[in-house]
Amino acid sequence: MSLARAPARAFARSPAISSRSHRSRASSVITRADGAAGAHLVKVDDVKDTIGRGFIVVDIRSPEEWQEGTKKTWKKICLAVMDEKGEIEFNPYFVAEIKNEWPNKMSRILLCCDDGTMRSEAAYKAIVKAGYTQVKIIEGGSDAYFAKFPLTAEDRKTWKLADQPGDDLSVLVSGVDMRQRSEKFF
Repeated sequence: MSLARAPARAFARSPAISSRSHRSRASSVITRADGAAGAHLVKVDDVKDTIGRGFIVVDIRSPEEWQEGTKKTWKKICLAVMDEKGEIEFNPYFVAEIKNEWPNKMSRILLCCDDGTMRSEAAYKAIVKAGYTQVKIIEGGSDAYFAKFPLTAEDRKTWKLADQPGDDLSVLVSGVDMRQRSEKFF
């Protein structure tokens, strides 16, 4: 629901801002009554258009959830996993992995967890705090997305490639080692 069409009762002024008269009206922020700002949410119907504008979907679910189904084009960076005791353990390298993958702070990132709530909001806050300005969340997460756009047979294929032991292919084909060496020959 866009801000223009939302009923007035669904929104409230942020208490931290409305109680302070010394701030200007231009700095006041309008949030939903549940406290979440809705400007960074992308409706499932708008996801393909958002991807078309250069956003990359980052699937922040756990590896176990990825096995249940994911799109091959989505970048997978796990935010948190649940241990054997049922406790949540956050990935301490999550923001570092985002920075490594997208060094440009204006990179367009579209986050996706299972339902688009707690994990997506936590990831959103961490990435924005790191200075990224183009971050959004798929509203309803992967559950809503896959309900609207089911996984295809191509998405369900799993390719398993193993490292091949032995000599470099150039040695096998030509008998000459073509790998670059750090030694100087002159």
